[in-house]
Amino acid sequence: MLEDILKYCFEDLSDEDRNSILNMDFNRSIDQLHAPINNADLEDILLDEKTSDNGGIVAMTGFYYQMMVSVLYLGEVFQGKWDGMFLDHHQDIVLFNNSEKIVKFIQVKTKNKSYSPADIKIGKSWIPKLFLTAYNIEKLSGFELRFEIISNCFYLDTQSFNISPFYPNSVNKNDEKIKKLVAENFDVKNVDVESTKDNLLNQAFQNFNMKYLHPEELKGKIAISIPKILGFEHSQLSTEILNHVIAEFFNACYNPKDASIQLIKDEKLNNLKEYIKKKLTDNLTKEYHSKSDEKILTQYFTKLDSDYSNSKLNSNFISEFKLFVDGFREDLEKILSDCDLTMKSIINLYLEYNKGIDVKLEESDYENHFNDLLSLLLFLKISIEKNLMIKEVNRHILSIKLDRLLFLILGNNDDMKVSSEVIQDFKDLFPRLDNSEKLRIANSQDVSIIISGQFDNEDSNQSTELKKEELDFSLNPSINNSKLDEITANNITEVQTPISILYAHRDNLNEINKPGNRKKYKNLVDMKNKIDEELKLDGII
Repeated sequence: MLEDILKYCFEDLSDEDRNSILNMDFNRSIDQLHAPINNADLEDILLDEKTSDNGGIVAMTGFYYQMMVSVLYLGEVFQGKWDGMFLDHHQDIVLFNNSEKIVKFIQVKTKNKSYSPADIKIGKSWIPKLFLTAYNIEKLSGFELRFEIISNCFYLDTQSFNISPFYPNSVNKNDEKIKKLVAENFDVKNVDVESTKDNLLNQAFQNFNMKYLHPEELKGKIAISIPKILGFEHSQLSTEILNHVIAEFFNACYNPKDASIQLIKDEKLNNLKEYIKKKLTDNLTKEYHSKSDEKILTQYFTKLDSDYSNSKLNSNFISEFKLFVDGFREDLEKILSDCDLTMKSIINLYLEYNKGIDVKLEESDYENHFNDLLSLLLFLKISIEKNLMIKEVNRHILSIKLDRLLFLILGNNDDMKVSSEVIQDFKDLFPRLDNSEKLRIANSQDVSIIISGQFDNEDSNQSTELKKEELDFSLNPSINNSKLDEITANNITEVQTPISILYAHRDNLNEINKPGNRKKYKNLVDMKNKIDEELKLDGII
């Protein structure tokens, strides 16, 4: 009994743990025996140990926040409020409008907390430095100069001085102490007259404000404002798009040869705008297709659930079947979420043999063809019990792979077309396939064509195999790929095994789902046997 338990436990171990036990020296005392550290253990050790050096993380967090602020103001540049924007030149952000003679200097400050008493360095260093940066550029004397400090931390008034007067909507206007502190550290180049300094300082304070933006609030503002400015009223800027723009900003600030690299305007500005607009358009399209995909799948699986909810059906079979169907739906949803395929592009491949040509059908016909296709995929998976893969790169043929088996599915919507005509259509189409599609078929040892949907299947028994010599495997000329050019049609057909031809007429698919047959299924194996019988899969699997 104990031996069986130990054997069972041993078989349940991973290969790594088994080898560790087998290689253990049991001649040592129990105190000397230690389980080896695996990757997960090592990760936990490094994660649990507090780091003594997080300066890099603090710095990178600050830089990322600064770049997010830059993206927020990029929206104003898109709007035309500014001619352009400098990144990390003179100040963290500099915006300029030449026609209105305005230049705005923005300083971004970060702290590892959201609220903090105002530090003396705000008055002694931050504000004076911000003002001096602008006033020390003599050629800006005819411009209106604006100033702003933005931080992820809200600074609170202290006994030494009040900072709140510079925040928007502040009721506290007592700013004399901090103004005095700033004045003591305001030493403008080439200006010696005290009254002139006072005038400049008064102008600066009139055009100065502080702003508190929590990182999440900042992200939210960016997500909504940028799309709205570009005409996408109901869209949001994704983290992916935000990070791409920030990456472009970081690139502009990396060891620039001159400050023009840090200038965002003209071509750079237009490229960023077009990139964002394209991604927002793509996201809208993806969202549309996602909702469409969900509607199609929900419609199919709701009907399937209804068909298999009859109390007269075998309860064990129903439990097994519904569990399998749930997994099948998850597989389909994962395929759709992980690639550029949509149910619409799949039905285009299925019926038009071209991903880019939209099928034109009545709503009821759409539903029938999706029912045919999804039922066929479900039945193949029940029969073969392997992971389902749909080749997204194919542009002409709906290609399904389950383990080593490759299925080329040719859907049809013409009940007058005999199957031999469908096969001839496939032969005629074959020369136009991409090299990748041809090579995928050539390199697969087990390839089957499945003719599916509506067609005249009277001659179906006459064609069960398509010989390699009947297909044109010659490849299209490649660009700078000599190895591909060496592959000839003869080389391919020499290794290409015959392609099996299977038939999945709507009548065959309906026969599997027929109420009378559903009642006969005692388990999923019974259903598999019926699938193999109707689709003639016995010689394929």
